[in-house]
Amino acid sequence: MANRKLQTEIDRVLKKVAEGVETFEGIFDKIQATTNSNQKEKLEQDLKKEIKKLQRHRDQIKTWISSNDIKDKRALLENRRLIEHQMEKFKACEKEMKTKAYSKEGLQQSTKMDPKEKEKMETCEWVSNQIDALSTQIETAEAEVEQLQSVVKKSRKDSQKVERLGEVENIIERHKWHVNRLELILRLLENGNIPPEKVIHIKDDIIYYIESNQEPDFAEDENIYDDLNLEEEEELWGIANEEHHSSHDSITDGDKPKLPPPPPPVSTPTPTTSVQASALPTPIPTLANTTTVNNLQSPPSTTISFPQAKAALPTSVQTRTIAAVTKQESRIPAALADLVQSYEAAEEKFLGKEDGFHVQQMLDASLQYVPESLDSERPKYYAPRNPYPTSGFYPQNPPQIFDNPALFEKFDLDTLFFIFYYQQGTYQQYLAARELKKQSWRFHKKYLTWFQRHEEPKAITDEYEQGTYIYFDYEGAWCQRKKTEFRFEYRFLEDAELI
Repeated sequence: MANRKLQTEIDRVLKKVAEGVETFEGIFDKIQATTNSNQKEKLEQDLKKEIKKLQRHRDQIKTWISSNDIKDKRALLENRRLIEHQMEKFKACEKEMKTKAYSKEGLQQSTKMDPKEKEKMETCEWVSNQIDALSTQIETAEAEVEQLQSVVKKSRKDSQKVERLGEVENIIERHKWHVNRLELILRLLENGNIPPEKVIHIKDDIIYYIESNQEPDFAEDENIYDDLNLEEEEELWGIANEEHHSSHDSITDGDKPKLPPPPPPVSTPTPTTSVQASALPTPIPTLANTTTVNNLQSPPSTTISFPQAKAALPTSVQTRTIAAVTKQESRIPAALADLVQSYEAAEEKFLGKEDGFHVQQMLDASLQYVPESLDSERPKYYAPRNPYPTSGFYPQNPPQIFDNPALFEKFDLDTLFFIFYYQQGTYQQYLAARELKKQSWRFHKKYLTWFQRHEEPKAITDEYEQGTYIYFDYEGAWCQRKKTEFRFEYRFLEDAELI
């Protein structure tokens, strides 16, 4: 029943879109035909009203496109694209009306239109139209992908659906690849970096791809754009980097030098030779072995990373380590002498104090009393608003099914309104509001009441619309009432998009 009602609403809106587009094009043709400026201004106002209506229908269509309740979205996508095409025509008409015929801009515009400029504009317009056509095909393919994914989730054994899903995803990738190239060509045409003749030369190949890519005997030509030499521009605008991003990442990760594993902790007695090898610091590079001073590594970065291991070493090994550092001091340049002295002083201060070993013992002892997850307070997932003592075998939490958005689609309006008004600040209130918006109810922020159109508004402006509405009386009789000649101001409309 709900699906039938939704389909009826969609058909009604699509019918209004067709009528609005027909009215829009009729007014647009009158504007192009008339020469009277006053008549043009009046027609422009009428055109603006019609485009506002179409934009409202477009918003409703976009809401239906994003919904999972509708399986076949091709008609919605086509009507959305049709409305956007009328919006582009209105923008061009509005820009033309603002440029007065005898103004400085109008006179310059008439003198600038030479044959080459005209050819360039026509080519740019043609490329833009091809981008729009491919974008429409991408939207249709993405809608099919969503439909196939829902089918595959339900029955994974259907190999034909899985195979078709892979084919459509590859088609979308190819379309996007061509759209990127065409957008780059359009940008270069507008900047004058490519002559229109080169684009006209590959015109037939592009048309063949757009019109015939769904045919079974279609053979794609991957070298369409080779004559335009787009490699440098692709690198400049980052198109090639985006397409090869994953491969670039894998190469980059492979080129990174692997860090050596950290030394094992000294917990048991080890041979003297192995301890010396792990405790001795890395030789400090000298100026003769480096190209710039920035590449020098300071001595603390090589030895301070093992303070715990050194604290547990025998005294003889520690003495050898200090002697090795002192022996290397003769090879250290003068610029790093102060760093070595400060490091040596810090090391002697740490090794010379008995408190260092005491701190180490305290740290080891404290690790035995690290808190566990069971020591923390039990999380409170649900706090009842009106608690009532019940037996322990009764459920203590609400059923999880009430968090499922699909359940709210089956509730009637009274239930949804009850949840909205009497479950304030809960997730269930959000789900109820979302379902009400899906059923064409709109919330009035001033009256805190849900409204729905009873018929098409008699007056629509940029600030309000006026007509007959149905509203839900939650304070009085808990029922739906009709309000005639009601002015719904858009500033009081709760238009937050509920995902």
